Amino acid sequence: MKAEQFTSIVSHIRPRLLALASQFDADSAEDAVQEALMRLWTAWSQLAEPADSERLAVRLTKHACIDAYRRRQRQQTVELNRVAATETADATDEAVLQGALERAVKVLPPAERRLWTMHTEAQMNSAQIAAATGINNRSVSTMLSSARHHICETLKKGGFL
Repeated sequence: MKAEQFTSIVSHIRPRLLALASQFDADSAEDAVQEALMRLWTAWSQLAEPADSERLAVRLTKHACIDAYRRRQRQQTVELNRVAATETADATDEAVLQGALERAVKVLPPAERRLWTMHTEAQMNSAQIAAATGINNRSVSTMLSSARHHICETLKKGGFL
C-alpha cells in the first residue's frame, strides 16, 4: 500500500484511536497514538488490506497504552523504594516520613491494606499471600500494585514525593 493511503487511513482512524487511548489515560493518549502510528508506519509495507491497518492500529494503540502504564508503575515503585530506603534523613525527618507512610497505609481500602501488610511486615511474596488468602496470584499482584499507587499518591499529596 502507498503512503497516500496511509495518510488517508490515519486521518480516518486517528479520532477513534485517541478515544481508545483516552480510556486508558487521557494525559498520555496523544503520545500513545503517536507511538502506535509510528509502529503502524513501520509495518505498513507488509499489510495487504486497509482493514488490516485499522485492526493493527487499534492493537498497537492498546499496547502503547499498556507500555506507558507499566513505565509509570515502575517509576512509582522506584520513587516509593527511594522514599523507603532513604538513609540520609535525620531521625526527625525519618519519623515524619514513617508517620506519613503509616497514614497512607491506613487510608488504603481494607483488602489492599491487608495484602500490603502481609507483603511489607510479614515479608510474604505474592505466591505466599495468594496461598494464605485464597486470592488468585495475579489478583494479589494487581492489588499490591494498586496499593503502591495509592500510597504514592497519598505521599505526593502530603509533599513527601
